[in-house]
Amino acid sequence: MSKELKKSLLEYIKVVLITVIITYMVLYFIQISRVVGSSMEATYQNGNIILVDKFFYKRGKPSYNDIVVVKYMVSSDEEQIIKRIIGLPGDHLEMKDNQLYRNGELLKEDYILEKMVDNEDFSYDIPKGKVFVMGDNRNNSIDSRMIGYIDFDDEVVGRVFFKVF
Repeated sequence: MSKELKKSLLEYIKVVLITVIITYMVLYFIQISRVVGSSMEATYQNGNIILVDKFFYKRGKPSYNDIVVVKYMVSSDEEQIIKRIIGLPGDHLEMKDNQLYRNGELLKEDYILEKMVDNEDFSYDIPKGKVFVMGDNRNNSIDSRMIGYIDFDDEVVGRVFFKVF
């Protein structure tokens, strides 16, 4: 093998190794996900590709309206869901006559797909370390109304920060 060929091969191997290392480093901080289903319409559509901050977000505190990816086994090929944080620790959430109240105040939710219909009234006090999540398509969403509170540290994967398409 010629000296030039060896040098070129070594450069090629370096580029591949650096690319692999950078890719793993990026994927440690960011998750690439695909939206499955219609529970977040009209904000996100089925098939949208999103980027999730799974490192820095988890070192802070959640906020109202953060859109997060949550570990939840929907089916054998779907292990995560995307939802909006509606309630934080210490909040009192109440659904009355298809209207959602947080700490006694009616929420103005211009992001929901359509007016809620046929929702059962409920009342929840959000415990420490938990969040309450709901889909933007409230009439077609598996969320905290069915699956309960979400543990921020263990079940929230991260916050959506970018929609690729």
